[in-house]
Amino acid sequence: MTMTQQDAAAEAVPASADGEGHLAEHDATVREAHRRAIGDVMLEVDNITLRFGGVKAITDVSFNIREHEIFAIIGPNGAGKTSMLNVINGFYHPQDGTITYKGNVRQRMRPYEVAMGGIARTFQNVALFRGMSTLDNMMAGRLTKMHGAAERAFDKSLADIPVVNFLTYPFFWTADFLMDAFYWGPYQKEEERHRRRVEEIIEFLEIVDIRRTPVGRLPYGLQKRVELGRALAMDPQLLLLDEPMAGMNVEEKEDMSRFIIDVNEEFGTTMALIEHDMGVVMDISDRVVVLNYGRKLGEGTPDVVQKNQDVIDAYLGVSHDRPG
Repeated sequence: MTMTQQDAAAEAVPASADGEGHLAEHDATVREAHRRAIGDVMLEVDNITLRFGGVKAITDVSFNIREHEIFAIIGPNGAGKTSMLNVINGFYHPQDGTITYKGNVRQRMRPYEVAMGGIARTFQNVALFRGMSTLDNMMAGRLTKMHGAAERAFDKSLADIPVVNFLTYPFFWTADFLMDAFYWGPYQKEEERHRRRVEEIIEFLEIVDIRRTPVGRLPYGLQKRVELGRALAMDPQLLLLDEPMAGMNVEEKEDMSRFIIDVNEEFGTTMALIEHDMGVVMDISDRVVVLNYGRKLGEGTPDVVQKNQDVIDAYLGVSHDRPG
């Protein structure tokens, strides 16, 4: 959300003698202003079915994710939530159904192709290079943005001419290799540009003091923040977060929630997250889809979902009267 939207939302809240009531009303107004900025459908999941042998992990699930929103996928353990993220980012290939991303029906794509298309993710278990520093881990997230300077100079229109392509492309490839190996010329400038972007994200996530620290020495909460930073270094249009607050204490969850909201509002990044903390989900999400045993159980705004009796039964269980 822009500062103008925030200011307008704040001015729309009338004065209240009840401080807590006023704050709650203000928060609701700010969230509503944020929702008005939500755009068109970015990703459409249509009748996805995923099987592992005779076991169905996902059965005929459909939903969509809209631009600039925070979309939550919730459900009990084993509901198929992570499997759904793995389908979206190309790690799993469903047997039935389609995924449409930015208006294009996506065929079987490998994860690196999905990443280059603007989708990044984090994982349940921290997946960092433990012996590398915070800065170097986050620089790894820029790999999809790094392209050979000499190769870029090669006129792509000439590549369609077989003779020109055959005679000139090896030269550009060799020049690329040498400049990269000796860290010279355009390659040096390119890395400096990517490093500046990473430093901006480090400052944004308030981890400047650990930028040179090997991530294996960091506490768990900071490691999760570094992993978020590495995903942000890809400048994603859609960010998939798999239990970003798992294993965190209350203070760490508050920090991560704040960063997720800030990324969404300041960078305009669309987010889809899996989270078991229902308080967090209801506070920060624009819409929620509920899965249970691989099937879609409900979908809607947080207020609608938390009143859905099927969702309540799935989380709390259903009482069964014993025969007298």
